Amino acid sequence: MKKILTISMLFLVALLHAGDRVDSLFIQAGEAYSEASFEQALVTYQEIVDHGYEAADLYYNMGNAAFRSNKLGYAVLYYEKALKLDPSHEAAKKNRSYVSRYKEDQLERVPELFIRTWIRAIYQLFSLQGWSYIAITLFALMLAGVLGYIFSPVLPVKKAGFFTGLAALLLFVLSMAAAVNRHSEFTSPDSAIIVHPSVVVKSTPSLSGTDLFVLHEGTKLKMGEEVSGWIEITISDGRVGWIPEDSLAVI
Repeated sequence: MKKILTISMLFLVALLHAGDRVDSLFIQAGEAYSEASFEQALVTYQEIVDHGYEAADLYYNMGNAAFRSNKLGYAVLYYEKALKLDPSHEAAKKNRSYVSRYKEDQLERVPELFIRTWIRAIYQLFSLQGWSYIAITLFALMLAGVLGYIFSPVLPVKKAGFFTGLAALLLFVLSMAAAVNRHSEFTSPDSAIIVHPSVVVKSTPSLSGTDLFVLHEGTKLKMGEEVSGWIEITISDGRVGWIPEDSLAVI
């Protein structure tokens, strides 16, 4: 028992030490940014990420530091990461829109059915955590409705319980679908940003492939299969090709 207690105490001390280290890095990064040492600030923020910490505000700060360091691709990447964690982060939305003006590739988007656009807009309203909380709340409301319907001797209460439970069930299913969709963005991400200044898109996963077109840093794309260090990509205007894996960064 004494040995187990000692190990637990050491683990707790390690966690507290890691927390102190991260706090110290935040302060260092903030000081570097205020002194216009933007690249150093970005390096220090990256150390925080390397410690296993992620937050929308952290990636927002990294986006600012990257843009100030003339790293447009990474600026877009970090703003996208911030919005992935917190879709309601208004400052990240504003800055992403601002830096996107500097992208060389201003691509047209392939038209899609309005229902798909509508569904995507709904599930992007909240983060994974937000949708999870909504699902739990709706599940509790559904149970309350079912219990009211089963056990209440009062007819109006039974009716209210039935319709409340039914509505909560439908909304629960929808919120769970949104949560699963959000979860898949983290477990199986398929979006990325070009971080190299420019990259030639090939017709095949090989340097000998035909040159199709050129993409520049900051361009967002969808990833497909991977073959020997090459990634099949699809851009918003529908064009498809292959680029080296190291020319992009996953959101």
